[in-house]
Amino acid sequence: MSNKPPRCDACRKRIRTNQHEFLLRDLVAGQVIGRYHTRPGCQVAAASYFVPGVALRATVYHPERCGDDREACDGGVSEWAA
Repeated sequence: MSNKPPRCDACRKRIRTNQHEFLLRDLVAGQVIGRYHTRPGCQVAAASYFVPGVALRATVYHPERCGDDREACDGGVSEWAA
């Protein structure tokens, strides 16, 4: 098993531990459907799974810099802002 960070299913770049991660799972089976950056461009690709009749669980994982109470959370803005 590789210890490399997973790749974003939209842009195919690695999702580093210091970045926010958007994980999409099937609610019933628990199977991972996709992993994405929280960048708007990457989230557009995840939106294609949101269709009527499909139960999904979307989870955003925050990096350590956000803190336990998310008081320092930048929402991933610093990752894609120019």
